[in-house]
Amino acid sequence: MDRITGRSDDMLISEAVNVFPSQIEAVLIGVTGLEPHYQLVVDRTGTMDTLEVQVEVSERAFANADEVRYLQTLEKSLAKDLKDYLGVTAKIKIVEPKSLQRSEGKASRIIDKRRM
Repeated sequence: MDRITGRSDDMLISEAVNVFPSQIEAVLIGVTGLEPHYQLVVDRTGTMDTLEVQVEVSERAFANADEVRYLQTLEKSLAKDLKDYLGVTAKIKIVEPKSLQRSEGKASRIIDKRRM
């Protein structure tokens, strides 16, 4: 057996729904033009928790001539897919290729700003 390098149950709760990063990743993988690199940012506005999904767009899609409209459409489509699949409303933020931090070993996918 290989050495255990991290936990696979980094669950978060959004809108009273248990959400696993692997579930969000499953939705992202099915979207053309996105890279498999993403981060989840959980914050609190008043008494409500908010979820933002930051996902890298592929270099090919980023170089698209009608970039702004394409990225807006991609954000709306991804928000709808997440709502349909998980029942969670999330703000989608498309980021430039290679802009999210990479890490050795287990990737740090969740940034929880509620604790600050």
